Amino acid sequence: MKGKILGYNDADGSGAISAEDGSRHRFTRADWRGDKPPATGVAVDFESEGGAAKEIYPLGGAALAALGNLNVDLSGLSSSAGGARATELFTKSLAVPFAIVVLLACFLTALGSPMKSVSLIGLGDAVAELEGAARMASMMGGGSDSGLGGLSALLVLRFAAPLTALWLCWAAWAGKPERLPMLVTGAAAVVAALLVFLVKSAILSAVPEMARDMMASQIHLGLGVWLLLLAGAGLIAAGLGFIRNPLAKG
Repeated sequence: MKGKILGYNDADGSGAISAEDGSRHRFTRADWRGDKPPATGVAVDFESEGGAAKEIYPLGGAALAALGNLNVDLSGLSSSAGGARATELFTKSLAVPFAIVVLLACFLTALGSPMKSVSLIGLGDAVAELEGAARMASMMGGGSDSGLGGLSALLVLRFAAPLTALWLCWAAWAGKPERLPMLVTGAAAVVAALLVFLVKSAILSAVPEMARDMMASQIHLGLGVWLLLLAGAGLIAAGLGFIRNPLAKG
C-alpha cells in the first residue's frame, strides 16, 4: 500500500500513516526501512497487518517531507485556473515561448571580448566608452571615423525587443489577438540582433588597420545575438502561419 506519514514521535518511536484509501495505520521505528528517521509528510510504501504498517519504505525522502510539513498540495496547481492558463500559454501557440527567449536573450552576452562582455541591454554604455576611445585614437591619427556617435542614437531601438516581448506576453495572457504582436516582436528581435552586428563593424572600423585583423579575432558575437535572430525569425514565421506549436491540439 501507499500512503503518507501523518506524524511520528521520536521519543517512543511510534507514528501513524494515512493510506491512499483513507485508512490509518500505526507503526513503530522497528518497521521503518529508510536510511533516515521517519518524518511527517514523507510518502511511503508499506504492508498492512491488522491495522499496523509493516515493512515501511520511503518514496519521497526529505524533499517530500518538507513539502508535507508545509501542507502544500502541489497536485492542485495543475488543476487550478491559473495553472491551466499558464500551461495553455506554452502549448497553444509559439508566442509566449519565443517571447521568453527574446527576453532572456536581451540579458545574455551580445558582444564579447577577452576583456569585457556586454548584453544587448548594456550595449549602449559599452558603445559610449568605445566612442570616447575612438575619438582619442582619431586625435592621435591612429583611426578613422567609426560612426559610433550616430550608432549610439540608433541603439535606442534595441529596447524595442524586450518591450514588444512583454507586450506579446500580455496579449497572450489576456487572450488578445497574437498575430500582430508576434510579427512586431519578431521584427524587433531581428533588428536588435542586426544592431549588434553594426556595433561590431563600427568597432573594427575604429581600430587602426594594422591591428584590425587581430581585433576581429578577439571580438565575438554572443549567444544572445543568435537567440534573438532565432526567436525573431520564429515569431515572424509563426505570425505568418508557416510554423505552429507542436504541442498544440487540433
